[in-house]
Amino acid sequence: MVATFSTGEPSGRIARKASPGVPETVRRTLEDLGLSPYEARVLLALLRAGSSNSSQLARLADVPRTSTYAVLESLSDRGLAHRLPGEGPTIWATPGSDEVLERLDTAKAAAQEEQLRQYRSTVSEARRLLAETIPEQPAVSLPYVHFVRGAPQVRKGFEQLIADAEHEVVMFNRPPYTWDPGTVNPAVIEMLERGVQTRVLYQADQWLDPAAEGFRASHLAYHRAGVQPMVVDELPIKLAVADRRVALIGMRGPVEAVDAEKSFPTNLLIEDPGMAQTLALSFEQLWAQARPL
Repeated sequence: MVATFSTGEPSGRIARKASPGVPETVRRTLEDLGLSPYEARVLLALLRAGSSNSSQLARLADVPRTSTYAVLESLSDRGLAHRLPGEGPTIWATPGSDEVLERLDTAKAAAQEEQLRQYRSTVSEARRLLAETIPEQPAVSLPYVHFVRGAPQVRKGFEQLIADAEHEVVMFNRPPYTWDPGTVNPAVIEMLERGVQTRVLYQADQWLDPAAEGFRASHLAYHRAGVQPMVVDELPIKLAVADRRVALIGMRGPVEAVDAEKSFPTNLLIEDPGMAQTLALSFEQLWAQARPL
């Protein structure tokens, strides 16, 4: 016995009597393209019949008569079915299987584009809210010690440090880098143009590495802009100290030590003049032992 329904559609796919000659996979494919179960059944029946009235289509599609007319109206709104002119009961037809699939494809693509637009809008709003709630970078205005993790955040902390420098910056220059070492960082050039005295210690093996030609070229541009360079055999850490009041140091922890290629060192941004002066004294000790490039 075939189940019948007075109104509405089944929720989900409900097993009903199969229409002769139409595999279930075809109907499911049409549903995947955006049709409801009843719409897929009626459209397939109409494609098979060529043209028909709603009563005949209800029987061919195994869809309740009370639902068939509303389904045909929905298909008409999508451009997948249309009324044929004439007197008597309304006769329905389709624009043909090729055109039906083209219109379904266009509608599905438009729906996906709208979903993608909404998704991107949601991500943008989440980014805005997070930026308001969680600062992307530590402020260099209060005495504090910040843990700075990840290359993008370390780069922001370093560039803020040199942007706030007024008199002097000293650095231990060693990998890894947040800026491509083969290109010139405009933030450093801007600092030098403001007249900030800058001294940099390089590690000898890196400066003399035959493969470091790009590194040397970019850093020679810094030297011409005013950086005073010296070289030592080994630098213990990565370090930058501004005005002997703020320091940024990079340290390798257990994770970084195991796989340095996949992890950026944890950095400390120290806004304490006492600690910054102590680190600057360490720089001075190595500077006194260094040799010219």
